Amino acid sequence: MRRTAKAARRAMIAGGAAAVVVLAGCASPAAPERRDAAVEVVELTPAPAGELDRITWAVSSEPASLDWIYNADNTTGSILANVCEGLLRLAPDLSLEPALAESFDHPDATTWVYTLRDGARFHDGSPLTADDVVFSLQRHLDPAAGSFWSGAFANVASIAATGPLEVTVTLSAPDELFNAYMSSPAGIVERAATVQELGERYGTPQGGVNCIGPYAFDSWDSGQTITLVRDDDYFDPELRAKTETVEFAIVRDPAAVVNGLLSGSLDGTWEVAPSAITRLSGSGVGTVSYGPSTQGYNAIVMDPTGPLADPVVREALSMVIDRQAIIDVAIAGAGQEQRAPAVPGTWGYERDAFQAAWDDIDSATLDLDAAKELLATTTAPTEPIVLATTSAEAQTPVIGAEIQSAAAKIGLDVEISSVPVDQYYAVYTDAEARKGIDLYLTAWGTDFADPLQMYRYFETGNFYNFFGFSNPDYDALIAQAGTQSDPAERAASIVEAQRIVVDESLWIPLYAPYNTMFLNARATGAPASYVQLHSPWAAMIGAAG
Repeated sequence: MRRTAKAARRAMIAGGAAAVVVLAGCASPAAPERRDAAVEVVELTPAPAGELDRITWAVSSEPASLDWIYNADNTTGSILANVCEGLLRLAPDLSLEPALAESFDHPDATTWVYTLRDGARFHDGSPLTADDVVFSLQRHLDPAAGSFWSGAFANVASIAATGPLEVTVTLSAPDELFNAYMSSPAGIVERAATVQELGERYGTPQGGVNCIGPYAFDSWDSGQTITLVRDDDYFDPELRAKTETVEFAIVRDPAAVVNGLLSGSLDGTWEVAPSAITRLSGSGVGTVSYGPSTQGYNAIVMDPTGPLADPVVREALSMVIDRQAIIDVAIAGAGQEQRAPAVPGTWGYERDAFQAAWDDIDSATLDLDAAKELLATTTAPTEPIVLATTSAEAQTPVIGAEIQSAAAKIGLDVEISSVPVDQYYAVYTDAEARKGIDLYLTAWGTDFADPLQMYRYFETGNFYNFFGFSNPDYDALIAQAGTQSDPAERAASIVEAQRIVVDESLWIPLYAPYNTMFLNARATGAPASYVQLHSPWAAMIGAAG
């Protein structure tokens, strides 16, 4: 039945013209401004001409902990990336590069061998050892620890020190993503003695952290600031910090962030609010930069038994959303179209194969007439579709209004539910917070450039498979992709799995945002691409010429 509906819809699109849907809420005072100027996407900002004494960087929330195994939000990630390095890191072009491991070897399908840097030292002066690496990786395997990154170790059989500066990871089954995960918090290394000595104080304002990175933890004024200072003994001369002190100011009010950037009391921030892009870009105070990203912005279907239980209804809704209008207005042009959960920034290999599959996806095509005809092939829901939004993100209410308006054109009733900030983000970990929500708006991407990471979230039983989707053929394809060392073979399996997810419309893709960053005119050097969670970006910032 599903395949028949899909084939029928493709025939409709081939013979019909796309309808034009006007973005709802464009005239609202709260809506972001439209930016018509062309966006230039860059990986790096210009190189610095000198050093700075201090920069102040705005973050929108306070970390719950600086313990690396609980590092799962953007604020924590963007801070720890400068303090706690992993075995690998991301380069500005989103490729993997050595960090604490100077090299790695993959002698067979189930073995990874990491050779550690001789001379790398923790911030307390202690030398890096293989035992510290083993301890750090094994913490993710301890159920009592509750690591957010335990999934990266699902196929790990053993982790052993096979030399003073060598660690061997043995897998129970081939897993082509394991090595890439070593560039994420899953691969961070901390001194074992520090964690054991600090106990519950580890990662707190009172205990801090003791890692290896271009910056060391200095202080944490709860609710106000987290301050880092340069480590002059950092092992990598190319990434020796060009700014002596970095202060992260916790500023929850988006308007206060913009005012601070304009006044110069704040030097920079990631994820510039779309409503502020035009104002900041024309201020003369600094520059808004746009970089490539692995992120996509989606409307995620939450309830498998609600009004969006039928994939035909989900697909019809997808077809009436004006994505270009959302890009132009809701995010001020700072993004590109999205057709599937894994966006072009995730294509770290076999780009032609992924591009061909992307071009073949038509469920994100705006076509009102075809959507009406498709919806007529099934029983449309009579109860409202509850779509959650939050005031914490300026674009979310605007996007919600567009979806509501678009749905009405095919007779679907969308009810907007403005959810408190704490409850809105709780949906990731709390099933109770998801109750009563049919559609949830959020950005979601990969930690490195491989779409396989994204499509593992749709496997049966995955923690982030909120819909409860289960398809044995899909699971087999994803499992197969995880064992394929040949990039072409892996891409072919992923493309086939992607088609299943797209056909089911489990996520309604909306747009692929560029990574946005504001930097005061006195500073430069930061990468613009989406590496701020997995690379010591602050160390690259210095004085502009």
